[in-house]
Amino acid sequence: MATPNASDAAGFLAGLDPWDVVFAVLSVVLGIVLGVLARRGTTAVLARVPNLTPAVAKRIASGVRTTLILLGVGIALSFLGAPIQPVIALAIVLGVIAVLALRGVSENYAAGLVIQTRRPFVRGDVVRIADYEGVVTEINGRSVTVRQFDGAIAHIPNSTVISAPFLNESERTALRSEVEVRVRYTNRDDLDAVVQSIRTACAGVDSIVDGKHAEVLFVTIEPTRATLSVRYRHAPTHRGTSRSDMVAAVHAAVADRDAVVTSQRTDPPLTPPAVL
Repeated sequence: MATPNASDAAGFLAGLDPWDVVFAVLSVVLGIVLGVLARRGTTAVLARVPNLTPAVAKRIASGVRTTLILLGVGIALSFLGAPIQPVIALAIVLGVIAVLALRGVSENYAAGLVIQTRRPFVRGDVVRIADYEGVVTEINGRSVTVRQFDGAIAHIPNSTVISAPFLNESERTALRSEVEVRVRYTNRDDLDAVVQSIRTACAGVDSIVDGKHAEVLFVTIEPTRATLSVRYRHAPTHRGTSRSDMVAAVHAAVADRDAVVTSQRTDPPLTPPAVL
């Protein structure tokens, strides 16, 4: 004896127009075929986009295929007499939920696509993004990986990279840094000798660019003390090394004058200390 569910199913199938069934099957098959072809075509087109990673291209192509297959299934359901309005409403609700839930992910993927097509920087560049500064080691669909100069690894979301100002320091051949020198002197000729000693020391530092053209500028001059700023250029990746070498070299040149050499500039005291 047939159960009510079996009777309902048999009655539903018996009431179907054979051509509707045929068209429904053809819709599903056509959706699958078009989805596969569209995926291949999208992959071929995206392969010509410069700097687009295969992973991102694969995700886009898979999304196109899935959309066409679902479209074919929806058309098939309409041929079989299923009310399409609830399906559309459910799809819209699910779409809105997916957009709200994956908004951050989608923003990162969209921003990653912009980064990989416009190429504001590439792997190996020295960049400054928000509060992070270091060498770009990876660019993927979600984030930019930066190895900071202290060794820490920062994974910066692509949406942050696009929305916040950033600096690609590798676009410049050299960066400028400075060290501060506070030194005693006896007279103007002695102060000129101090400046010459510092310039000679800079010319011997290999980790800076064109050390013989380093600038030695006066910041403050007092009767027996002077504060000097030594400005020099270095490669973007040699910031720490060049700073250390410069401090050591300049201090060695003026160590006999009770000198203080620092790469961290500080405000001068309001009253001179007893000992520099």
